[in-house]
Amino acid sequence: MQKVIRLLLVCAIASVSAVSATAQGSRLEGLQRNIDIFSGVLEDALDFEESKGLFGLSLGGIASTYLIGQGVVLEVRTPLANSRNRLSLASLNSAMQTLQVRGNPFETLAQSQSRAQSLSVSASSTQASPVMALRSQPVESISFYNEMMEKVANVDYSLAVNNAIQQATESARSLRSLGSVDDDDYEELRADIEGLRIEMGEKMQGLRELEAQIRDSTTQAVADSNIEEEVRLKLDTVMAQIEPLREQAVAKAAELRLRSELAEQAYAQQWQQDLVVFEDKLYQAMCDYGSTLRELPQDERVSVILTGLGEQGEDQRRTDKIHVFNKADLQECQSDDISVATLRERSDHYSY
Repeated sequence: MQKVIRLLLVCAIASVSAVSATAQGSRLEGLQRNIDIFSGVLEDALDFEESKGLFGLSLGGIASTYLIGQGVVLEVRTPLANSRNRLSLASLNSAMQTLQVRGNPFETLAQSQSRAQSLSVSASSTQASPVMALRSQPVESISFYNEMMEKVANVDYSLAVNNAIQQATESARSLRSLGSVDDDDYEELRADIEGLRIEMGEKMQGLRELEAQIRDSTTQAVADSNIEEEVRLKLDTVMAQIEPLREQAVAKAAELRLRSELAEQAYAQQWQQDLVVFEDKLYQAMCDYGSTLRELPQDERVSVILTGLGEQGEDQRRTDKIHVFNKADLQECQSDDISVATLRERSDHYSY
């Protein structure tokens, strides 16, 4: 008899559990439909439909999750996160340019040592080489060679100019990325920079050819003052042409770097203003429509995660911004018992 009673109790408990599970499943399904509708309404209120990217794809959206006993979690992906990525890339580019401007002190030292060694070897080498050793040349020829090669070493601006052109190119890219110049202006900047690069390359090639001519002139058994004067004149001409190009390249790099820094500052300020406007829309939408989450238990909350919009720490780690609302507060705001400003004060908001 006791076994029968136990069996009946087990069956009764199983029946109750099945009914309870069925009821809970039905309630969760209804709640999920409620959440889906609310998410769609919130997307419209936040103007996500107007934010279209490549191929008409939306740049914003909301993913929802429900946690029993806690409430609704809405993960909001906004166009502002994409805009912030542009700003981050521009900031990284500026940092890299700063490192380029500082330069490598060991590189300068190595170049100086290399030039000194080249001049020393050229003037004192007695080993067999394709040209006659300078020791067999007249003193005037050796002196002329040293003087000219030292000038060539001092006029070789290729490193400084290449760095300036690279910096100008990166600054132009940042300006386009930040929307400070349109495609036409960007192409014009690129053409100017490329023109500088080509012209400097041609002048440096001329310098290399002149350097070879200087070496050839020292192989003559007798110093030729006419040839030396011709070489001096050519070198002075090349120097007069290269120096303005170097100054122009450096000035262009400095100009574009300043424009890029100012554009970055303006972009960052505008982004912060856009974030404030977006959060104002969010609070107004939560006040207007938050109470439509009727299926949500009264003691649970609505958590909104703004992906990638949190504060950025010194370690440059990107965080999310989180706003947490009590359902009771949403109902009071919808019924005008409290204002949107009060709703903001009562909600929890932080970066994580």
